[in-house]
Amino acid sequence: MAGLTLIEGGLGAGLGGGYTFADGAVTDTRLMGVLGLRLHWIKDQAGGAPQNIYQFYYYDIEEIGLDTFSVFLLDTEEDVATATRSCFGGLGAVMWPVTEKQGRYLVCRFVEETKRRGQPLPDNIDQARFITDEPPVLTEEEIENLHRRMCTFIKTDYGVVNYYLMRQFGKDPQGAALLRKKGVPEDCFEDVSLPRHATFLKNSIEEFTDGEGRKSYLSESLVEGYDEHWIVVSETEVQDGRVISCRKRSAFKISTAEASMMLSRNEYVTVFEILTQDMEPFDQVFDIYSLGMTRTDHETGEMFMEFKPDNSHAELQEFNLSDDIEALYYVTDYGQLIVAAYSLEAIQSAERRIAKSPVAAVVLPTAKYNFAQSILYEFAVSGYTDFGEFLESLDG
Repeated sequence: MAGLTLIEGGLGAGLGGGYTFADGAVTDTRLMGVLGLRLHWIKDQAGGAPQNIYQFYYYDIEEIGLDTFSVFLLDTEEDVATATRSCFGGLGAVMWPVTEKQGRYLVCRFVEETKRRGQPLPDNIDQARFITDEPPVLTEEEIENLHRRMCTFIKTDYGVVNYYLMRQFGKDPQGAALLRKKGVPEDCFEDVSLPRHATFLKNSIEEFTDGEGRKSYLSESLVEGYDEHWIVVSETEVQDGRVISCRKRSAFKISTAEASMMLSRNEYVTVFEILTQDMEPFDQVFDIYSLGMTRTDHETGEMFMEFKPDNSHAELQEFNLSDDIEALYYVTDYGQLIVAAYSLEAIQSAERRIAKSPVAAVVLPTAKYNFAQSILYEFAVSGYTDFGEFLESLDG
């Protein structure tokens, strides 16, 4: 990130004590299975101006634990916003303030849980030693207050059902418990998950009212775990925005082909040719354009995933995990930018954003397509270097 100073290394980089807490914030994405935490510290420097040190923690609740830990020297609100977007832009989150005690508590929990799972900690974790050496203790009331900040406000019963099942399949009993109504007997909550962690890919909910007027929600969930796909049917009751019962009705394995058909959707694609033979001018402007996107490397290029600004898709009667994607960008090593989205409105929005950005000066749109299934990922793993040639191979 241009203009931002990243502090690398451990205590030898000048960190170790003398911090004054300035402010902190945490994302409201606890129920999505991930958290972002930003802590701002002021450190006095002998004979110099105080340093504004910002720590960014990215924590995967379900499997990895503390995934990334970045530390920056930042002096302007614009730099803080840029770093926050870079670290947490894919979470669709609102960030809520935390106290110093709450922030220290979360850091210690992140580290403890990562160790407990046998996962490696980030190499630079020594830069948080002044926090982890003295873990704070929170009261039940303080922990409950913290949970309210970390959990988004759920507007619909559909949202309650989707988030609850997501936590169940993610093997996150603490997260699921946050959605249960207090005082309800434990035997009302059957474990509907598979024996191992699974990703909640899709869910279809139907309301059902029995002869006694009792309303419940029947869910047909498509989940994936360890290269297996399952359909799990469950029944959930919701009262006052909290789950009061959940039962598994059936579960059966389906083939990868059947799962692909269930997840199939239209994909709109626009192809741009990069006009400069040297990729550096393009990279300079696209690095800024893609801040906050998730990047993955492939054999012939890089995939950038742009997420929607919130997680409202989790409130829908028909939940699809990929509905949080705004657009996909694939930059090939051979001079093409390929943009994809799952609706005409979304692809047109991406085209307008590119047209209004400095990227427009170094690319030229050359083709548009509408496919009945996902094509961009197939191209990314195909080994082809030209999108047109790849399509011709499919026709052959």
